[in-house]
Amino acid sequence: MAGKHKHYILTETAEQDFREARRWSRSRWGEALTRKYFSDLHECAESLARYPDRSTSMDPVPAAAELKICPVREHYLVYVPIDSHRIAIVALIRQTRDVPAILNANGFMIRRQLKEITERTSKNKG
Repeated sequence: MAGKHKHYILTETAEQDFREARRWSRSRWGEALTRKYFSDLHECAESLARYPDRSTSMDPVPAAAELKICPVREHYLVYVPIDSHRIAIVALIRQTRDVPAILNANGFMIRRQLKEITERTSKNKG
């Protein structure tokens, strides 16, 4: 992954989700399996950036109307396409959890973080 340009951006919430999942995975499965698992998550995110309609829309989650979800291994990547080849990942949620409830509870923060990403990416284009 070093040196490669990623086609996804993590919100602060997603960064925290990834850190917690990585910590849990290391303690449970060790470094090698954790590295493989997170490589799979990265590959899925890159694929979603290239083909954002591959997943399912999240209706009726009011966090953001454009939220999409894609299962990958034991998690869901929750994301929003931000342009033709880039996505913003807003959450990484274990499939055993109540995804709509989590997203509803964090809706305000998700909207705020997406707005910041949108503003930052539009400034970088100009």
